[in-house]
Amino acid sequence: MEELVLHQLLDRANTLFRRVGVGLVHEEQLAAELDLSPAAFREVFGSKAALLHAVTQRNLSRQRQEHDQLLANLATPAECLLALLHHSLQELRRSPHHDYHVMRERFPESWSLIQEYLTAYTQPLLVRLLQEGIQEGQFRADLDARATAHILLALFGLVVNEQYFPTEYFNLADVYRNVCGPYVRGLCTTAGLRLVGPLFDRM
Repeated sequence: MEELVLHQLLDRANTLFRRVGVGLVHEEQLAAELDLSPAAFREVFGSKAALLHAVTQRNLSRQRQEHDQLLANLATPAECLLALLHHSLQELRRSPHHDYHVMRERFPESWSLIQEYLTAYTQPLLVRLLQEGIQEGQFRADLDARATAHILLALFGLVVNEQYFPTEYFNLADVYRNVCGPYVRGLCTTAGLRLVGPLFDRM
């Protein structure tokens, strides 16, 4: 199957996962959504787990490209950090039924992709922005950039932990905004807040 068609199928599957959740949808629904017979679905993707893995890979690649485009147009580390926070918030808003706990429990290979992305890409990026922001006086001088980046990722893990914030009671995007927004605001110096105050208001 040519790459363009495969990407279109992955995007359509991703739309269904966002709308319904990865836990409830079954392979027959996925095949129908993609205009494939069950046999053709198995030939192309093998299984729902393999499809979710491919969708997750494509999502993470897309996010990284969007980050590159976003950060290329921003001048300061504080603005970049707030832009990443806002981007993550929008991702959660677009995926109200993502079922992170289902991925962790039933689709460990897809969950591992997310963890590798956070460890190999997101954490070093956060450390760099924090270090640069400290040097430029936008973040507090007493911060440990590596520890702070680790805390930010831990806060994200807290938000998507259904034991603390079950999705039938909580909107994860709102929880993320209320948990991470005040924390990041507290990292900023007065000079940093002057730069990013309007971005906080838009969240």
